Amino acid sequence: MATWGIHNNQPAIDPRVDKAVRIGWDEVGDLSTIAPTRDAFKAALVTKMPEISDEKIPSHAGTLYRFVHTMEIGDVVVCPDRATNTLDIGRVSGPYEFHPESDVHKHWRPVTWVRTGVPRSELSEAAQEEISSATTLFTVKTAEDELEHLLTTPQPSGTPDYSWADFYPRLADALLTYHDDHGALLAKMWAVASASGRPQLFKYLRSDRLTDGTRGPLRDVDPFTVLGSFNRGIKQEARARIAEAYGQALDVAPPYPRSFAGVPVVNNLNSWFIPWEIERGDRAVASLWELARAAVDYAAEANEETRERLVAAFDVCAHGGTRKLTMGIYWIRPQTFAAYDSTNTAFFKKEFPELAARLSLNATIDGEQFLANTEAVAAWLADANSPYNSFPELSQAAYNDLTSVTAPLDPDTLIDDPVPLATDAVVGVPGETYDVNSIRDDGCFVPAAELEPMLERLRSRKNIILQGPPGTGKTWLGRRLAWALCNERGSKRVHVLQFHPSLTYEDFVRGWRPSSNSGLVLSDGPFLDMCTKARADPEHLHVLVIEEVNRGNPAQVFGELLTLIEADKRAPEQAMSLAYPRPDEEAFFVPKNLYLIGTMNVADRSLAIVDMALRRRFAFIELKPLFGEDWVEHVSGLGYDRELLEKYSEQLDVLNDAITKDSALGRQYCVGHSYFTPTVALETGLTTDAWWRRVVDTDVRPLLEEYWFDRPELAETACQKLLGS
Repeated sequence: MATWGIHNNQPAIDPRVDKAVRIGWDEVGDLSTIAPTRDAFKAALVTKMPEISDEKIPSHAGTLYRFVHTMEIGDVVVCPDRATNTLDIGRVSGPYEFHPESDVHKHWRPVTWVRTGVPRSELSEAAQEEISSATTLFTVKTAEDELEHLLTTPQPSGTPDYSWADFYPRLADALLTYHDDHGALLAKMWAVASASGRPQLFKYLRSDRLTDGTRGPLRDVDPFTVLGSFNRGIKQEARARIAEAYGQALDVAPPYPRSFAGVPVVNNLNSWFIPWEIERGDRAVASLWELARAAVDYAAEANEETRERLVAAFDVCAHGGTRKLTMGIYWIRPQTFAAYDSTNTAFFKKEFPELAARLSLNATIDGEQFLANTEAVAAWLADANSPYNSFPELSQAAYNDLTSVTAPLDPDTLIDDPVPLATDAVVGVPGETYDVNSIRDDGCFVPAAELEPMLERLRSRKNIILQGPPGTGKTWLGRRLAWALCNERGSKRVHVLQFHPSLTYEDFVRGWRPSSNSGLVLSDGPFLDMCTKARADPEHLHVLVIEEVNRGNPAQVFGELLTLIEADKRAPEQAMSLAYPRPDEEAFFVPKNLYLIGTMNVADRSLAIVDMALRRRFAFIELKPLFGEDWVEHVSGLGYDRELLEKYSEQLDVLNDAITKDSALGRQYCVGHSYFTPTVALETGLTTDAWWRRVVDTDVRPLLEEYWFDRPELAETACQKLLGS
């Protein structure tokens, strides 16, 4: 089978309506009457269209010949539409036809269109360039695999399919029958993992931290965690298989969902609704079962008794952020409740500010607020002026707004609030409460059990430095630790700056600078500005994040501040005069509510060595490359192949082990996870292997060549091992 591209330069022709592709040279007449040789087609053109120059006859004759005799039934055809910048893709379904009744382009080949209106951007740049050929009919090679992939992907419906909203409540009812037999439900869940053909997608449920100190599969479960197994960042096809397997295992009658429009999904790194077994209280699991039952009963009949039960059950389960909890309740009764995830919350505030003003949209809400939200949004949807008829429609509209499209997107890329470690984008809702669990939700691979001590050291020491190999997310995590300290996402009380080799005390603290009056003026730098803000706002915490603190000369830049920033020196009695005091200025001290977070890359040979004076003032926390299960979960949630990722994880561990054991390098030169943590879903037409090779060749190879500049054979060998050669 071949793949053909064909351009249509006639605005009046619509290949979809014709169910065919067409070309010109109409004066030649019925091409089926011409002998099937190129010479015969050339002779026909010379006779019927003498205006064509001799040098163009061969190419035109070849186009006509291929259109009739080379193009076969079953071949793939792509027809670009320059006006809409889209593609129609189909398969040739019949032999050549001559249509003398047509005004123009009388030569036809019937086509069954499989995908229409596909944005050109779904192809790689190389593929797009190929189909931009100026030739009327041309063979496609570079884009062939990508077009074949698109043909196997179902055509998105112009109307979102909300039929899942019938299945989910029926499945929830079936789950609730296991209220008193969680062991039996666990057995069903493991059976579903096998029956779905996707057991690898259940691995995250086999790594509980058990009370005996070991790791193992869940030994207790709640209905929301079960539902989360197919409402997380995995491909739509896998979600559909798992949902169907649950339906069959729990005797829930079909139809089973194939589309999940309007279904928010939980973060792959935080898909459980229960804590680790070692941290799980006696009522942790039972409380979630009671919340599910209370939500179902309220949906059946909203009265004061069911309201009270819902509020009370919600409050018992509301530990930390409650966005995920509202998502679980929405899954079990999507016609009664809304999910107050970051996507919906941002949509309310942007598009319906008057409604948002009446709702409680913080990251953490209590039961009364959840009930009030539920009834306020239900009343708004019931109003004749509401643009939506149901909670699922509202949820899908919010997702469409987030992704800036008007039609439902491929749910393969649907993840709730994806924030890879490699980006510093502020997601969620700025200003909402923020804690250690929020850091994990944002895509942090450091376990919560390790994040808590980091935050504790920041609170007690007031100054910490995150150090580690390149690509370990030091700045990313530094910002989020600052937000967690301030308990506010994207807090304006967090200021970020970067040290550089030419930075001086005069730039950072205070110094003389040129003024508009051709003189010099004593100006405060960013550190004193932060001190002023913190001193004027003693009720709140303020944080200064300093990137690459050792890229400058820290001792010179900080000056006397090396003493003043110490936690026990932040008081009036410890005040000192600054190097450049103002007239009549009192001695200076750093306010207690100002905290410092620095980042340090000790692998860069060009950076300054940090002296002991600075080390005494900061607590140092080392970040390491993390290519474990969390990394696999996160990246696979963006559409990358899980089995390959697990193989890559092992290869990177081997590489980093070799770097650690190299006497000229060491652990600080390991390759960090940010290099291999993509910021977007897997591009259409790009395989996981192709993505991996790009990163190795363009990002990691130059790094390893720098490391082993005097031993290039080691860098080459390491790259070849990563590439599987």
